[in-house]
Amino acid sequence: MIEFKHTDDGKDGRFTVFVAGTEAGYIKYQWIDKSHINANGTLVYEEFRDQKLGTPLFNQLVDFARAQSLKIFPTCPFVVKTFKRHPELNDL
Repeated sequence: MIEFKHTDDGKDGRFTVFVAGTEAGYIKYQWIDKSHINANGTLVYEEFRDQKLGTPLFNQLVDFARAQSLKIFPTCPFVVKTFKRHPELNDL
């Protein structure tokens, strides 16, 4: 079973993914201002890499940005690459 937890302290935020109750990775962001975030890191732990968890983490970030009407400025290579593969997300 895959679960996600979102934390945000107003300066930095993070979506953490858990597999069977064990932390498996995260995608993190930093607030630039009240309507822009910098997606600045993604990590899936080695033992979970075969489960393709990066995309579900990315989707959590996209859903959050859409719900909050935010623009994402990615500096994380994974997020940059994923945006390039999905031009339908250019509005973010």
